[in-house]
Amino acid sequence: MTELLYEWMTSQQATAALGAYLAEREPALQRLRSELAAHGLDPDALLDGSVESVAPVWEWITARAGRLGVDPHPLEEDPTRPSWPSWARHGKLVDPHPPAESLALVDGFASYLGQVLTAEVPEARWRIGEHRISDYPAHNHPVMAGAGHEIFLPGIPLYGLYQTAHGRQTMSGAELLAHTRRTVSALRGDGPDAAAVEEPPVTVVAEVDCFDVGLRDDIAAQHPETVEWMITELTDREGVDSVHRYGPAALVVDAPTWDEMRLKLWCTMWLQRHLPR
Repeated sequence: MTELLYEWMTSQQATAALGAYLAEREPALQRLRSELAAHGLDPDALLDGSVESVAPVWEWITARAGRLGVDPHPLEEDPTRPSWPSWARHGKLVDPHPPAESLALVDGFASYLGQVLTAEVPEARWRIGEHRISDYPAHNHPVMAGAGHEIFLPGIPLYGLYQTAHGRQTMSGAELLAHTRRTVSALRGDGPDAAAVEEPPVTVVAEVDCFDVGLRDDIAAQHPETVEWMITELTDREGVDSVHRYGPAALVVDAPTWDEMRLKLWCTMWLQRHLPR
């Protein structure tokens, strides 16, 4: 049975979910260390705590996840689901989904990333994701927070894992390193002011037989070629019949087998990866 999604939790449930996530961090990191050692790598050398180390670790994880591919079971019938990390059970995964082994790799990587970020930004704190905007992607998620920014650490790696599992080009180690450096800057308050980034990049509204997708105005105005690139890749996804751009910041998406949350997650993660920084 599907567990309660973060988006629908009460504040008490979200607090308990944050506690569960934090309790899983050290065991997840130890599983990653064991997995590296089992494949002939030195965990102490590879996981040295530096920001630069995230690149080779991510390269190894994506290579391993690419070989593992996707799980043959639908989400609701996957017998390994009870063993998944809590963020995967409470999150919105879609089929075909990565197997438990791959999710465990991302879980371990999220633990290591948290360790690296904590060392770089000691003032950062764990909290429940919240924002005055109701359509906030990290609502009720366990996030690392600093300088007004909130980061759900498994988010970008999970997106990359899906790309790898489906045989598509994923984030390189260099891209992940650049993302990590931007995250450090944001948590320190050195990046763009969090208060200036008020609106979510994507809003999705379910209409009759389609979805109405709105992009933030600055994205459409400043990066029209990136929007066209996103449309091309979205059109190519399984289950998406068509994407029509009827305005600079407005799309109509015909995807009968998708739901509102899946479309929003895909567009948000794609833009986070590809928008110039």
